[in-house]
Amino acid sequence: MGEKVEAVEVKCPKCGYISIVYIPKEDIPKCPECGTQMIIKELLDEGKSY
Repeated sequence: MGEKVEAVEVKCPKCGYISIVYIPKEDIPKCPECGTQMIIKELLDEGKSY
């Protein structure tokens, strides 16, 4: 059974650049602006139910 692919918003802690990646299909990237390792800012879950 395959892993569920999740959209994640990542942010550069140094310059604030924000991007969206899909894990586990993609690795968390380095910032294209300054080269700093980006960190997970938010999990982008679709279809939240309250």
